[in-house]
Amino acid sequence: MGFSEYVDESHLAIDIDTWPLQTYRYNHPNVTIMQHDIASIHSLEIEHLLGGLPDVIIASPPCEEFSRANPLSDLPAAERIYGEGSARLLLDTIRLIGDLEPKVFVIENVAALTASGGHQIVLKEFDRVGIDDIKFNLIRAHQHGNPSQRLRLFISNIEFNLPRNNAPCVMDALVGLPPLGFEALLDYYDPVPNHSLPILSDDKIKKIQKVPWGKGIKHFKGSRNRTLPNWVRLYPDRVSTSIIGSGRYIHPYEDRILTVREHARLMSYPDDYAFMGPLESQYNQVGESVPPLIASLIAKEVVKHIE
Repeated sequence: MGFSEYVDESHLAIDIDTWPLQTYRYNHPNVTIMQHDIASIHSLEIEHLLGGLPDVIIASPPCEEFSRANPLSDLPAAERIYGEGSARLLLDTIRLIGDLEPKVFVIENVAALTASGGHQIVLKEFDRVGIDDIKFNLIRAHQHGNPSQRLRLFISNIEFNLPRNNAPCVMDALVGLPPLGFEALLDYYDPVPNHSLPILSDDKIKKIQKVPWGKGIKHFKGSRNRTLPNWVRLYPDRVSTSIIGSGRYIHPYEDRILTVREHARLMSYPDDYAFMGPLESQYNQVGESVPPLIASLIAKEVVKHIE
């Protein structure tokens, strides 16, 4: 059962970003869409749009300030959560949960949120709104069948017990997609959304041709002055490294970066789930999302507690 089977007309989706909302509207045409900054939303607005209080709230406030790929992630959690950046939206998420009192809530974020005092802040802020039973569920997506590694934290009032399953390797996950480039001209294939060859400069192509499995042609500075690779050539017979929004990945055998659809395959999206907007936004939408396979497993856990 896919996550979309849990989405119906009583569902409300809120985001400030136009393109993820357009993607959501396209794939879930019957839901209500609200483009808004949750920092300025009153809980009564949500209650009015839904025609009552929600049974479930699923939230994913921005995690960039906590990501270990961010050089500023070494700052104490209090400076970020109570500061002026996007991390402050965690407080608005807790505020809305306290006001709307859902039967179940789930907040997704990076595992590093709990470091440097973050764990205590989350407990304290939930206590402020009268909620004292908080579970910190750490989920490693590849342990449950997702084709790419992804460690995520799910803060909830229920404990998850997701079934384990073997994850396919990169080439098994990518098998069956239409060929690209010159090969695509030799025969007709039914088109697959978001599966077009990104245009690269000659310089990048030359660098890609030389990079071996597991190595990258670009690097960026993360926390604690660590240098992290980007544009990594994936191993064909291993589970993929974590697919992130700012990341690009090189095909195991072909001298090109993966398409948005191939990113989506490695995040367990079905081929008919289309992404809207500019190419950079499409890549970001895939990399910043929760793999649908994991979302579906969590949805089954949630349903147990509301039926």
